Amino acid sequence: MDVERRNFGDAAVRHVGSDDRLSEAQHRIANNLALIAGYTRLQATRLDKAGQPLSAREACIALEEVAARIETVGELHRLLSGAPGEGDAGVDLGRFLAKLCTSLMETVSFAGDTVITHRDSGGCLVRPDQATPVALIVSELVTNALKYAHPSGVAGRILVSCRSTGGRLVVEVTDDGVGLSEDFDPHRGGGLGFRVVRGLARQLGAALVYESNGIGLTVRLTLDGDGEHRVIPLWPGRD
Repeated sequence: MDVERRNFGDAAVRHVGSDDRLSEAQHRIANNLALIAGYTRLQATRLDKAGQPLSAREACIALEEVAARIETVGELHRLLSGAPGEGDAGVDLGRFLAKLCTSLMETVSFAGDTVITHRDSGGCLVRPDQATPVALIVSELVTNALKYAHPSGVAGRILVSCRSTGGRLVVEVTDDGVGLSEDFDPHRGGGLGFRVVRGLARQLGAALVYESNGIGLTVRLTLDGDGEHRVIPLWPGRD
């Protein structure tokens, strides 16, 4: 009788734990869908305020940017649901970024012949609440590089890397393009992609550095592994 009661109790605990994880996953999915919807509305508003009709090519690029954000979140949820216990130890960011690079290269038409590669030194773990902002930041940075690094349309190379050092996680996106112009401030200017990156980095409490020396651009995100994900507006009055 005691054995049966103990077995029943263990099963109940497992069931409750499973329900909690399912509820957490559903809540995370709902939040991420709301985030994507917010991006899409903001992009639509900006296109409308531009006051100029889009060419077929420009419309395709705008839609593919939305699709890339959705695909990024979808890949992340597949990783979390397909790896039992992944959320307990942390999300293997290196493993996810490798899949993301392949996905973007295969699905984004304006990638052309640009090669997107990934380098992982190992130990790149983030909490589930940090994973989505980091993933979306990388997706935006890669998309920006695909759009602007080589205006002439030549094939380029983009390297996405992550490493853990001194209790911090460092994620870099590097391209071999034309770099940033001297009069452009990536911490204040730019379009939707730059604003999204700034807002998400701010939420993470992460440091964001742009290094451009005329040849290529490296964007470095440094995240404190013990930092908290702060719920603050992505697009305050000034960013």
